[in-house]
Amino acid sequence: MTYTLVQLDAAPTADQLKRAFKQVKTFTEADATRIANEACGLVVKNLSRNDAATLQGALRSEGVPTEVVEAAQLPRLPDAKFVRRLEAQPQALAVYDPLGRAVPVDWQHLSLISAGAVRHFGVSKTRTEEVVQSFGPVRGFHAKTVTDVRHKVEDDAKIVMDIFLARGAARFQIEAESFLFKHVFDRPELNLAQKMGLLVQMLAQQAPQALVNRGAAALRDNTPAGAAYASKAALFDESIWLLWRMTRKSPPE
Repeated sequence: MTYTLVQLDAAPTADQLKRAFKQVKTFTEADATRIANEACGLVVKNLSRNDAATLQGALRSEGVPTEVVEAAQLPRLPDAKFVRRLEAQPQALAVYDPLGRAVPVDWQHLSLISAGAVRHFGVSKTRTEEVVQSFGPVRGFHAKTVTDVRHKVEDDAKIVMDIFLARGAARFQIEAESFLFKHVFDRPELNLAQKMGLLVQMLAQQAPQALVNRGAAALRDNTPAGAAYASKAALFDESIWLLWRMTRKSPPE
């Protein structure tokens, strides 16, 4: 059985984590720096009960309140349903399936709008061929083809959005690069971050009860630097944390 240390208020700084980690031999200062940069809501995962309690006490002395939660008690994200087209209608959000069929979703069912720019690593390959003249003692002068294959590691960011329904019962996922924004608004002069920010704004206006994560708020406010996440895992951890916070509140009457 493992436990997770969950953020209750402001996230701990690297220095606070470094001091707290001195109480647990399995963590280093490098771990503190990495976690401070990457963790979103779920401060430290996969802890034993004793280590979780020790870190909780150490962070409390640093002025950082946390809660120890059994990992199995945290919400599980539902499988994402990839969406390329939405339409904002007065009474419902129309979600189109891969066959082009519209499924209406009542606005009141939207619980969380979670978006961010996540780092993406890929490898591209280029292949070039060149005919050159060569000389050999048997064949003499002759032409031969030289092939050059090069691999390049690409590191860029992709903007994604998850729309959660009914406190995490369902999840629609959008990738900005492939989403058909023209069915929601016609603003070709905007870049992808601005388009996603406008989409967040429109969804939030129609569903004011829905929570908006840090990344979605940054895109909505046209401050894309604040929407950066170290990875998809970090973005999804923040969604788990926000859904967990919903479970701590009394259900609406």
